[in-house]
Amino acid sequence: MNKGTLRTTLGVVLLAMSAMPLWGEDSKQPSADGLESADALEGGNDLLGDLDSLEGGEEEPAAIARAVTQADDGIECAGKGKGVCIEKATGLPLRVLPRPFSALHATPDAGDDSITQANLPAFHPWYVFERKDLDLSDPAEARGWYRVGRDRDKASGWLRARDAFEWRQALLVSYTHPGDPGEGRHPVLLFSDPARPVDLVEAGDGGETAMALYQQIDQGKIPKDVVSMEPKRFVDISKTFYLLPILRFKTFEVEGEQLRLLQIAAAVPKARGADTLANEDYAGQARAGRDSGSRQRIEKIRVDVVFVIDTTRSMQPYIDLTRDAMRGLIDRLRGKLNERVRFGLIGYRDSLKAVPKLEYVTRNFTPKLVDAKTLVERLDKDARATSVGSHDYQEEGFAGIQTALASAWREDALRFIVWIGDASSHPKGHPQNTTGMGAEELLRRAEDQQVHVIALHLRDPRAAKDFPLGEAQMRTLSRVRGSEGDSAYLAVDAFHKQDFAKAVDTFAGMIEHNISAALAEAGKDAKGGLLQAAKAGEKQGDKVEEAATQAFGKAWKAALIEYLGQDARPPKDIVAWVLDRDLVDPTMRALDVRLLITRTQLSSLVQALDRVIEALMKSEASQAQFFQALQAVAGQAMKQPEHLGEAQRLVDTGLLPAFIQSLPYKSDILTLTEERYASMTADQRAQLQWSLLAKLQQYRDINEQVDQWQRLNETDSDAEMVYPLNIDYLP
Repeated sequence: MNKGTLRTTLGVVLLAMSAMPLWGEDSKQPSADGLESADALEGGNDLLGDLDSLEGGEEEPAAIARAVTQADDGIECAGKGKGVCIEKATGLPLRVLPRPFSALHATPDAGDDSITQANLPAFHPWYVFERKDLDLSDPAEARGWYRVGRDRDKASGWLRARDAFEWRQALLVSYTHPGDPGEGRHPVLLFSDPARPVDLVEAGDGGETAMALYQQIDQGKIPKDVVSMEPKRFVDISKTFYLLPILRFKTFEVEGEQLRLLQIAAAVPKARGADTLANEDYAGQARAGRDSGSRQRIEKIRVDVVFVIDTTRSMQPYIDLTRDAMRGLIDRLRGKLNERVRFGLIGYRDSLKAVPKLEYVTRNFTPKLVDAKTLVERLDKDARATSVGSHDYQEEGFAGIQTALASAWREDALRFIVWIGDASSHPKGHPQNTTGMGAEELLRRAEDQQVHVIALHLRDPRAAKDFPLGEAQMRTLSRVRGSEGDSAYLAVDAFHKQDFAKAVDTFAGMIEHNISAALAEAGKDAKGGLLQAAKAGEKQGDKVEEAATQAFGKAWKAALIEYLGQDARPPKDIVAWVLDRDLVDPTMRALDVRLLITRTQLSSLVQALDRVIEALMKSEASQAQFFQALQAVAGQAMKQPEHLGEAQRLVDTGLLPAFIQSLPYKSDILTLTEERYASMTADQRAQLQWSLLAKLQQYRDINEQVDQWQRLNETDSDAEMVYPLNIDYLP
């Protein structure tokens, strides 16, 4: 593509931090002229997960490089501690985040005798009241001081510029699951020159130039302008917490794909020291193959498998066949293998409000996960199909998945759900949907918990009308992490019970085979080949067995890549330029957007949305105007309830938490007006309510995931713990 076709556009701000070292020869301080700072995030929040909300004009790639060396950063300070510094474009206060091991000084003096507080809590925000002698022209040796305070009422002391990041919004990016080594994306490269990654994707050589850079790195060489690299192994932010704030960005188009050039800062709480490719200790572990891991990690491998089975009256033959397959697995899991694998069993039926005699919506037959022998006993004695008919063909499969996600999973075990059913689940908003959630919400929850779903769809030809919805739901929930729309989904004709038996028996055999293959590779120092070893179990000549092997194999590989990635560490103390897409294949997304949220903030968001939902329901029931209904349900909780009646949009009411109101993003609920609400159809209003109810359920689920909340500092209270919330969760 001709470089003149490159389009740069404006529009999103994520997070601004600007005082980290930029490692590279000829690096200069980026400017806001021509590059957006992290304050312009605009667009639907359904698009932000893949950074697709940037729009703007057209510019040559060379101009991008020039633009980062010019102009004012748009911050205005009254000076002498008379008030907090404000970003002129947004009116938001400027804050900084102290780096690890930084200190607060009584005066802008670097001497030890001026220190009033040493080793400040890392990454906790301080308001900026003054910027004195600030010089960021050489980010590696930033000079000057910030006068700061813990609240916006008064300043408490001074921070050195080299010890702090400027912070505009608590939005981060995280690395996506990279997928299979042969088919997934390549690691993110961090560049000192912003024009370099643009030139690579504009080269028009099918990614050959970019591939040459990876080959050099594999050979231990450092390509020109490449500062560092994301490890080849997957670094899961929920397991190994890190921060990747965006400082500047540009959006451009290549072959019809919208790409984003981002200047990011890389940080790891409680750690310090630049991880460049010149640091062989870092570079060596970053080059380690995606399917390699330490012997110690592989030798500890464990697997948890939870079966989620429809137990309505048509399902008894399939429950029995699942039991028989598990019985055949018992002999294969002898000795130490038996200790490595645990099973769960969830039964689901339908809403008891519709059919009370069904006895339960879901039942967990394994409050603690069990061995294969005990699972067979539970399948034989407890998980019996009911003789009572349901109200309609659909069942409550989503409720079964939700219950399974709350299983007593073991720490660091590979986690799988095997969903077996013959009908679709009641969609979000259906009167018999007991979870208030749909497939997308449950998928996001499964991803956050590192749970991989394998779906076995029993298709009864007499219910062909239900096939499309059931398949869509099952494919969504069994989406393979790190793939482009691939799913661990298998459809079997319900009248061909022998095919179902083959599929379940294949799943069972693959569990034993893959663990044994992994342990065999561990004996070879686990230098690679773990994923290839898993392929050895593929059976040839039988379409059902081959399809079942492929479905389980896809989920296994994605889970194993996550597990092995726990031996990797992300780069830190780097400021550099990256693309949000794969350099070799720009159709593949490399970064997700997240919001760093505290427990207190999440609680305040839940309370606010509760009131919004109550107002929506009250307005619908009484035919009252929405804002009048909102004032009625929320007025007592506000200092100035009259603002509700004066507001033009929901975001202007003051009801929502301050951190949401200040976030530079748009959504249907934040921009809701009285006029727009009045123009909605009954179905549109119902959809809005269902969407918010699903968000609330997601927030409550997240709050209960104790092991995924992070303490940035050891002294943090539970209320101060943070969670990297995917942007899709925002209302």
